[in-house]
Amino acid sequence: MAQNQKLDELTFNGRIVAKANYVFTPEISCSLGSIHGSLFNQTESLVIGRDYHNDSRMLKRAYTSGVMSTGVNLLNLGDCTFPMLQFTIRRFGASGGVFFSGGHSAEGIYVRFVDAGGIELAPSEIKKITKSFNNYPKGVRRVDPSEIGQINAIPQTTDIYIKSLEQFVDKKRISKANLKIVVDCSFSPTGKITPLLVNEIGVEIVALNTHYRQRSSTPVPNINTIRNVADIVKASNSHLGVCFDIDGSRILVIDENGLEINFEDLLMLFISYDERIQKSKSNTIITTPLIPPVAKKYIEESGFPIKAVENYPGEISRQIREERACFAAADTLKFYFPQLGPLSDGNFILLKILEIMSIQNDLISSLTRGFPKGKKINRSIPVSEDLIENIHIRLREKLMEYGLKYHDILNELKVIGDDVYTLVKVALYRDAILLTAESEDIEKAKNMVANIERMILDM
Repeated sequence: MAQNQKLDELTFNGRIVAKANYVFTPEISCSLGSIHGSLFNQTESLVIGRDYHNDSRMLKRAYTSGVMSTGVNLLNLGDCTFPMLQFTIRRFGASGGVFFSGGHSAEGIYVRFVDAGGIELAPSEIKKITKSFNNYPKGVRRVDPSEIGQINAIPQTTDIYIKSLEQFVDKKRISKANLKIVVDCSFSPTGKITPLLVNEIGVEIVALNTHYRQRSSTPVPNINTIRNVADIVKASNSHLGVCFDIDGSRILVIDENGLEINFEDLLMLFISYDERIQKSKSNTIITTPLIPPVAKKYIEESGFPIKAVENYPGEISRQIREERACFAAADTLKFYFPQLGPLSDGNFILLKILEIMSIQNDLISSLTRGFPKGKKINRSIPVSEDLIENIHIRLREKLMEYGLKYHDILNELKVIGDDVYTLVKVALYRDAILLTAESEDIEKAKNMVANIERMILDM
């Protein structure tokens, strides 16, 4: 019974996530590994990877034991990004994979299950695994010692991955542009990929936080690391700055003036200037229901069919394949370029931005300046410096207390109400919280801003 109670705490938003050693123990991880491995035939192979942190390493090793006990083989990437794991599954024809990583907004460890196409399993598939856990060890296959699965390293995978990314952009054009960028790798495996990738295509890079750092309660990137990137971009006369999410699947973009580029401007940038997308106007663009109305209107007026799907794990990727979409974007700062695969890869997003800047011979601030802007209600709330560092953590607790949904967007939280959403963002150059609400009903937007302001002032 206690095990079942713990399992309830392990599931959140269609994924398995919990704090290591307190809820998510090595014993539970090993049990989940044996359940997962039992879903495959003996001698099939799964790819397994993790971020840099010791809690991910511990739980991954326990999981590895469980999978091997079922006779299933493992291709071990060690520390890697989530997009690299997805790429490796497809590149080596594995039957699926699993990835251990801390999320941007949580203290816990996320476990992401991936199918043979590199697509994250749907919540319904996760439920099958958790249901089997309730009946553990019933249904688990154990093999003779001579049939225990093997674990093998995959040498040169990083090099293969980098070369593959380069094939999908105009490397020569980017190199000739003589660009300089600042990249915060967020103490993640991005630090051993992005500097090599960017150097390969001839772009000068100032790389930050490429090394391992013990996990803390403060997420990365956070307001301090983002401010640091913005300051260095301006001080070094760089053309662009980016901050990676810890799993490598998305980036926050900062222009040459040290200002953030928002989601809708990035979406419109890709639709307007990516040649492959422009040549595919008969193909659908996949989005999420909560993209700003101005972005939805821009897609439609640009001549693309549009389909909105809920942002459940793997759902956008599945719809890309089903619709043969030419592009996809989620309001959580994820962008999908199907020529690479049905996945959002922060490194490839960066390459596409650099390619567009090179071809257009212009800076991102100039390229996005003329895009239409939506009708929004804005509010600025001065707060103490102490509150700034953990505002998102404390606000998430408040939102859960009031039963409000939200999405994590690196330096923003998107609070979702009835036909209205509000972005809660920390200002880059002063100690203040910026609220931006958008809705067809202006009164609803004003009310939501007022409610969130009261929550913040009550902290």
